[in-house]
Amino acid sequence: MASEIESLLEYALNIGASELIVIEGAASAVRMAGKVCPIPDAPPVEPGMLRQLVSSMEGESGYVIGGPWSGARWRVRYNRTASGNSAVFRPMLDDCPDFQSLGVPDEMINMLGLNSGLVVFTGPSCCGKTTTATAYVSSLCQSGILRVSLLPAVTELPVKVGESLLLKDSAGDVCDKLNQALRSGTDLIWMGDFEGLPLIPILHAAEAGALVVLTVTAGNTVGALEALLSEVPSEKRELARNLLASVLKAVVVQRLLPTENGTIPAWEILFGSQNVASRIRGDELYTLTSIISASSSEGMILMDGYLQKLVQSGYLSKEDAGKYVSNPAVLG
Repeated sequence: MASEIESLLEYALNIGASELIVIEGAASAVRMAGKVCPIPDAPPVEPGMLRQLVSSMEGESGYVIGGPWSGARWRVRYNRTASGNSAVFRPMLDDCPDFQSLGVPDEMINMLGLNSGLVVFTGPSCCGKTTTATAYVSSLCQSGILRVSLLPAVTELPVKVGESLLLKDSAGDVCDKLNQALRSGTDLIWMGDFEGLPLIPILHAAEAGALVVLTVTAGNTVGALEALLSEVPSEKRELARNLLASVLKAVVVQRLLPTENGTIPAWEILFGSQNVASRIRGDELYTLTSIISASSSEGMILMDGYLQKLVQSGYLSKEDAGKYVSNPAVLG
């Protein structure tokens, strides 16, 4: 019965898991500090149980917001196949945290001064990027009176709008909503997760003068930009690169690393510059890592460098940092 899955959800909450992974016909698992761990003695979930609990599953895959189950709301990413259903349940916070309370580097505070262009938050699954991005959008809204458009297909966290003016009742697909936002003079557009969205209309919105914020799942800066451009047909790829080069203001990579006392965030930051724009236009994304490494004076942060500082400060062991660093030599 569906109540058995609710018991698994309660277990996930009790142990502080970031996700519950349910596959019909198999034992369930949880994700703890980025690692997938089987639930001890959990019986296989019977076919049809997910459908009983999440009745709004439509199509082969997608996202829904479900609950309250076990006293919490959940973001549910599901897949439906002939052999059975699977779903990943992620508990949702009731309130959006303050941006500066998330342990963001001082360099990211400067992003609160941006008023146009594209800002990308990225990282692996369950790294906190959506929470950080939502907190960033909320902080922007509360810093003044902006005209704001919120377009996420799935809202994980409520944005704190403050005294800003929220554009409501937009209709149509994403392109229609972007056009309505621009015609209304929108200052800030929060897209949410990039998956399934059209890149070029988003870039045109940033080019038109709005500040556009989105998230994309990737392991690093280069991977994030590659993920954005991969959604564009090859015949329009050059146009997309030119637009991206013109409007990109920042890429923030976030990871949550396990420690003895819980987790600690680690960051990588790329800021838009003439050098960065030139590499994007020239389809030389692979060179961006070296630009970040050489641009600390411009506020850029390389993940390896941030991990090195965490080790030197005693927040992270050398052994644990070695699991995430790309160049072990930086750890000494």
